[in-house]
Amino acid sequence: LPAGDAEASPEELPAVLAAGTRVVRYAPGTRLFPLFWEPLLAKIQLALLRHAPAPRPRLAWLPGGQADLLRTELREAFESLGWSVRTATDAGAPLDAAALPALLAAGECPELYFSVNFCGLDPLGKAQHLLAAAGVRTAVWCVDNPLHLLSGCKSRSWTELPLFVTDDWFLEPLRQLGARSVHHLPLAARAADLDRPAQQGLPELKNSLVFVGRSAFPGKEGFFAGCRLPQEPWAQAQAMLQRGERPHFGWWLEQLGVQPLWPGTEVRRAGYCAEETGRAWRALCLTQAAQALGGGLTVHGDEGWPALLPKGTDVRPPVDYYATLPAIAASAACCLNLTSPLLPRGLTQRHFDTWAWGGTLLSDATPGLNIFPAELTRELTFQEPAALAGRFRALADGAALRQQLGEAWRGLLRREHTYAHRLARVLET
Repeated sequence: LPAGDAEASPEELPAVLAAGTRVVRYAPGTRLFPLFWEPLLAKIQLALLRHAPAPRPRLAWLPGGQADLLRTELREAFESLGWSVRTATDAGAPLDAAALPALLAAGECPELYFSVNFCGLDPLGKAQHLLAAAGVRTAVWCVDNPLHLLSGCKSRSWTELPLFVTDDWFLEPLRQLGARSVHHLPLAARAADLDRPAQQGLPELKNSLVFVGRSAFPGKEGFFAGCRLPQEPWAQAQAMLQRGERPHFGWWLEQLGVQPLWPGTEVRRAGYCAEETGRAWRALCLTQAAQALGGGLTVHGDEGWPALLPKGTDVRPPVDYYATLPAIAASAACCLNLTSPLLPRGLTQRHFDTWAWGGTLLSDATPGLNIFPAELTRELTFQEPAALAGRFRALADGAALRQQLGEAWRGLLRREHTYAHRLARVLET
């Protein structure tokens, strides 16, 4: 240390800062050693506030925009459990690392900061450590592939967070990477959907199999920049799909020998192959359905579908999830779900909302269905693409069976699988 200077321990910082000390920060430090610097800087930021924030009991902050994933469902579920909720719209700020100091200085501080897919958290853990210094608990629900999400994290701070994943396949890989608290938390049904009558109003769909979904996710090319399909494993994967087998994300990790899973973006090579496998799976199943059912298939999705499906397939534009999709699901003979191989044992929202809206689900046999009783899944699942049309006809022609299944599914979802059930588990954890 230069002559006349003195070293201050982290415990002494509040008193030192209260004396009006000027703070000079070595900027590369947070990038090189974030686990040391970010908690320290968080204490400094809070010490500089006029009034120290105190968490308000039963207040949750939900970072992200109002149109973001599950924002409506989670707000309703928190409120049903007696919690207050603050979103970016309410706060007038994005509830992220840049906005948090001003929000905390204004006096409001949540008990829980609940992030979906690391929304509102930054690569170096700045927001996480600032919240922790203020006494806020932070939890992350990884609704999408967690290893994809972690590929954007530059600090090990994520290992300290309670993590919830919709696919239990990821529990062990995340623990091996150092996650201290990771739990299986599937998607769920919206209680409001279960409590309202079915919105049947499209009689032209009463004999139709309807599929609603994208041919590829937005931003795919940028996320997977530089990734390629290896020729021999890709041919093997296509043959597996024909047999109804699942060359999923984990299978691709083994085929490509991807290491490490984190840090870095190497894991996206396997993700790209799984994403392409999913597109091939959807195209294969929909092609089989279009050929076997004639005009009995309707696809709602993006402009990429016509090039992937037989000429003459009824392809329609995307629909609004909240305004239009419930009536489509309730009016169709069946609503088709095709699960992405990016989640080896995952479920999709369609496994829940189709029944909640009063519709009937037809799904591929994803292993994630094992959270439900077998007697409720065996009639509505298929393994091989060639079996899809036959399973659909059995459901479409069995009005009594569809009614029995619908009543049983809605009762089960209401008892065990709403978003309030999921959040109760988060809060308990």
